[in-house]
Amino acid sequence: MEFRLFLLALLGCNLTASAQRLDADFFAANPDAAGGIYYTYRYTPTAQTPAPKGYKPFYISHFGRHGSRWHASTGVYTYSQALLQKAYEQDGLTEYGKKIYATVDGIAKRAWGRESELSPQGVSEHRGIAERMYRGHKHLFKGKNAFVESRSSDVARCVLSMAAFNERLKELNPKLKIYRTTNDSLQVYLRPSYGRKSIYKEAGAVTNRLINEQIAKLIPQIAPRIFTECFIAEQDSAAFFKPMRTLFYLAICIQDTEGDIRIDDLYTPQERALIWEQINKHRYALYGPSTRWGDVILGDGANLVREIVRDADDIIAATAEGRTPRTAYLRFGHDYTVISALAAMQVVGRSARVEDFDTLKQQWADFQITPMAANLQWIFYRNRAGEVMVKLLHNEQEVLIPIECTTAPYYPWSDVRAHFNARIAQIAALPAVKALPKDRFYTVGQ
Repeated sequence: MEFRLFLLALLGCNLTASAQRLDADFFAANPDAAGGIYYTYRYTPTAQTPAPKGYKPFYISHFGRHGSRWHASTGVYTYSQALLQKAYEQDGLTEYGKKIYATVDGIAKRAWGRESELSPQGVSEHRGIAERMYRGHKHLFKGKNAFVESRSSDVARCVLSMAAFNERLKELNPKLKIYRTTNDSLQVYLRPSYGRKSIYKEAGAVTNRLINEQIAKLIPQIAPRIFTECFIAEQDSAAFFKPMRTLFYLAICIQDTEGDIRIDDLYTPQERALIWEQINKHRYALYGPSTRWGDVILGDGANLVREIVRDADDIIAATAEGRTPRTAYLRFGHDYTVISALAAMQVVGRSARVEDFDTLKQQWADFQITPMAANLQWIFYRNRAGEVMVKLLHNEQEVLIPIECTTAPYYPWSDVRAHFNARIAQIAALPAVKALPKDRFYTVGQ
């Protein structure tokens, strides 16, 4: 038991160590990390803990966020472009500002009509995850009888992410059978949203104000890098706010669509750290398990957890009877489902319930939790006696859940199932969750 508690503490420290250093030095070395939920997927190879003796994988349950995409808001591309163009026409740009204008103008023109579109980067991310899943568990995907089921949110970027993932698997085994679908009945666990929507206005207002205040403080030092003193003096001070806010978002999401194009030098590492910290609070308030708003978010996440348990039970029962159902179930959805499911499962280092947002970055960082193509994988193992164990991966890295076990990160499925079902019941009993209306986007507790 003491070793188990030490292991939990050690992993928790490892998961939050980088968060404790999320300062100017960190963002100087990792400027793209300021992208938060727009951070492109980075796979870091790590040694996997060997499975307990006699256990072999027989089933993979998966949930993946869509890959990198164009920003969903037209204004991210057009507000800064319009101000930069006005300054250019009035000879109001510095030499550096002219370079920024050329970059922003080119991106804005390419972005027209492509809001939320999956990018080639996003396709590549899912192809890479699929290939690593295949090569790590070849026997599940080989042969003419191997069968995979794929289901997607009905949002186009998710459907295309599913297609990219499936295409790579089919390239590796052309005989692989894959059934793909998306329909209304799936949305309850692929993009549950009643909890999220119920707090969106209040939580958004509180934390958006923090972002706006930080941007306003920094405008006097950032604007002169782009605009001449004369141009700045001739403008109403409010004219800079929305363009400068959206310019930051444009700068951090270029990584999703434009290859090596960056405007990292527009912001100092300290400015990136300051703005990112407020945006991180905003994401956590909207999608995370905060003590103030997070109960209903747990309700959203519990929908996916319930689906994972239900489907695993079906697969385990079928294989125990000698039937050969699908060996992998691939689901594709959105960032908020990853966040809420991690919280519902109480994954160590990924599920902190924070009250004081000023300490948030030490415990929870959006780019670590849900970058583009963030994914959860439940790998199921069985021995000859029919005993089942499961290992959970987050972004292809082993993680722990709060269950006493000497074989962690491999857990007896009976213990994990009991933990998940207890969590679902606990979450369903929360007053805020019970108050949610019944709908296709909410079922836990109804």
